[in-house]
Amino acid sequence: MPYVVLIDGQVLPEYADKPGALRGTRSIELMVKPGSKVALFLNSDVHPSHRSNPVYALEVGRDDVQVKITERTGRIGHELATLRSPVCRPGAAPGKRLQVYEAALTGDIWMQISHLYTAHEADALLPPETSPAIRAAVRSIYAGLARPELSVNLPASDSAPAMTLRVVFRDEMQGNVRANTTHCPWLTGILPRTEARAAGVTSVAVTSGWRPSLGSIAHRAGLGLDITYIEGGGQKVLLNRASLTSGAAAGGGNVSAREKVLWREYQEAKAALAVSDREFDAAKGKVTRNGDPANVAQLERELEYARDRFKAAREREGLANKDWNHERDGSEPQLIHMLRGRLSRNQAVKQLFDPWYMDADTADKTAPAPNEQRRSNPNERLHNNHLHITVREPKIL
Repeated sequence: MPYVVLIDGQVLPEYADKPGALRGTRSIELMVKPGSKVALFLNSDVHPSHRSNPVYALEVGRDDVQVKITERTGRIGHELATLRSPVCRPGAAPGKRLQVYEAALTGDIWMQISHLYTAHEADALLPPETSPAIRAAVRSIYAGLARPELSVNLPASDSAPAMTLRVVFRDEMQGNVRANTTHCPWLTGILPRTEARAAGVTSVAVTSGWRPSLGSIAHRAGLGLDITYIEGGGQKVLLNRASLTSGAAAGGGNVSAREKVLWREYQEAKAALAVSDREFDAAKGKVTRNGDPANVAQLERELEYARDRFKAAREREGLANKDWNHERDGSEPQLIHMLRGRLSRNQAVKQLFDPWYMDADTADKTAPAPNEQRRSNPNERLHNNHLHITVREPKIL
């Protein structure tokens, strides 16, 4: 989670332009003078242009202080981002006391620290070259739609004929909002908390934007957008490949029977390579640690055997990987391939995760990784049925 620290109403210099990030231990340690007033900006409220809702404020005395903030789910409307009376405990040093404060982070508080973009702000965020039709459509989203859909009539240009772009906002993931906030309407409260950019296909189904208590910080900060369906150029693509790793036939026709076989063979080849790699390392270790010259010949034969097995396993894994990649890419719908390419070149896009490929940073020189839906990688499994887009906003994330 992004955060900014204020002391006596002033943002600390290190957070002037870019927030900190809670990772790992998820804690913030500060040294302040007695009498200092400490508060936080959290989530998208860390942006220098937002910073309007300081939370969990307290005035520090002469005792050490610990503030424990716990996320709580459910419709808990009475909870505020304030601190109650502390519990005093012995401090780490003799004669010192520790004041422990307990506080909650609820869906309503998430809503409080998630910036509600206005139509004017959305208009200002669009690139200058944005067409008037797209600009008007984006403004209408942030002004509040009357219905959960939008049609944009794009005039003909030198490079493209006239077309209509239809965007449908489905509330499939908004149960999380309803379950964890007392009141946050889909059209006027959720969509305007999502920072959006347009992509050119004729029809798009958007299923999730801002949400308070589920998934990555990108969604909680209003920088994430999920798409489950695209249409254009005569193609209709349901972005679902869940059947790759299951016995079910569901998958929107995006996983062939041959690909399922090749994927399984690739996973088996990877597992065999890992085993032979460990055996090769073990054989090398025995030779290195050998203290009996009489065993040298036998150990070297075992090492050579382990080396040959490793080389053969590596070759099998490489061929299996190539076969799976070829089958997957050969049957990938051209529409999602083109859309991903356009989005990856858009400077406003930071991340792209979809059922075919995972790209954690579109600006680096690392190619997107195939989505293998590995059990060891929950992020791959999570994105086996939709396209996730993270907006690039360095002043928040």
